[in-house]
Amino acid sequence: MAAVVDKRAEQKAALEKIRHGLATKVRILAAQDACPVCKAQEGAYEFDDVPELPHEGCSNPHGCRCFYEPVLDRFGP
Repeated sequence: MAAVVDKRAEQKAALEKIRHGLATKVRILAAQDACPVCKAQEGAYEFDDVPELPHEGCSNPHGCRCFYEPVLDRFGP
């Protein structure tokens, strides 16, 4: 359980870093061998709608290996 809490805190920090950068949205990427729950959550989200990682219902034996990535669609200064 402590590992899940640590991973959740790590992912929350990553999301905050993306939120305060140049990103306009955030994308969730899943591992190639991700479980159906993780695959279903893959995609781009508005900051207010992004699901928390790791996913609660993940059934991968290695745990949720999804991660946040910024969506950078602004051009120029």
